[in-house]
Amino acid sequence: MDTADIGTEFDIPSVIRGLHQDMLDLRAGRITAKDAQVRADLAKQMFNGLRLVVQAQKFLSASARQLPSAEGDSHV
Repeated sequence: MDTADIGTEFDIPSVIRGLHQDMLDLRAGRITAKDAQVRADLAKQMFNGLRLVVQAQKFLSASARQLPSAEGDSHV
């Protein structure tokens, strides 16, 4: 998975819209503070996981080296 695809793959805009709706619902009294907190905590864990994936991909791509192919061509 490419770093650029992560936002699309995990539908980050939808998560953000959901958190926004939760805030509106909380203010309107449609959900409890506990419900809002649990949803925010889940989103936080998801974003932490995505951050770790991005960091791992950056680390691996920075550490990677190209190997020569069997034909002697350095482009793999």
